[in-house]
Amino acid sequence: MIKEVTRIAPSPTGDMHIGTARTAYFNWLIARATGGKFILRIDDTDLARNDEKCVDVIHQVMQFLGLNHDETFRQSQRLQRYRDVAEKLVGKGLAVRATNGAILFQPNYYPGHFHDTVAGDIAITDNDKKIINGMVLFKGEDKGAGPTYHWASVVDDADFCVTRVVRGVDHLTNTAKHLVLYHAIEQALGVGLIIPKFSHLGLIMGRDPETGKIKKLSKRDGASSMLKYIEDGWHPDGLLNGMLRLGWGPKVDNKANTIMSRRRATNMFIHEGNMKANPATLDMAKLKWYDEQYKKGATGE
Repeated sequence: MIKEVTRIAPSPTGDMHIGTARTAYFNWLIARATGGKFILRIDDTDLARNDEKCVDVIHQVMQFLGLNHDETFRQSQRLQRYRDVAEKLVGKGLAVRATNGAILFQPNYYPGHFHDTVAGDIAITDNDKKIINGMVLFKGEDKGAGPTYHWASVVDDADFCVTRVVRGVDHLTNTAKHLVLYHAIEQALGVGLIIPKFSHLGLIMGRDPETGKIKKLSKRDGASSMLKYIEDGWHPDGLLNGMLRLGWGPKVDNKANTIMSRRRATNMFIHEGNMKANPATLDMAKLKWYDEQYKKGATGE
């Protein structure tokens, strides 16, 4: 079994979301199940919106949940690296420099499709190609002269040899961009890179307290804030158990597998269960039930 290198990459622009925590847990489980590495990356290149208090909250949440990382870094520490690799693309004719100093992508290769381990085979369309061709890698002086999300993310994943990218399905449309960027970096640097497998999870939905309608949870929803769960005294293992079922299910879904410790989840996650592409609704009553079970002494073993 390959030793998987996974990562979670929260942005410090608001309190850590339960969806981000769920994705962190799934990445942590894959890394631990394979004896690999779990990386915590802080995506802090949005200088206008970054909040240092939110960086502290990210670390607080990860520690509270017991999702220990093997390596951590902040993208703001790697700005020169992003620029250097972008300049390599310019030198190889794979990017051009605009008058404002921005660096724009000019790829010469597009794969026809890619495989997602959850969503299946996804075609790369002509519209995808139009979006990718000319997309900004490095912003101009008038826009802050920093890397874009897509560029910094792919350079990081390439440099840190990430083998599996698990994230929400709202990033599925980004995958074509990222694969084309990987190919261009290989050409520019003259090296072969580890191209990760991609797994896109269904989004976490919640019920709007005013309308009663089901909608995507956001950082503005009270039920989504991980800091609020900590402040309100929730049990970390109860939260992990609840989050586990928001996008993953065991192949044998019986009573014995309802309460599941992180040890059992680690053992079962890859071969005895499946991640899911369909949206998952956050059922607060069920989440509270998990919390109560662990507070009563349940271990999930």
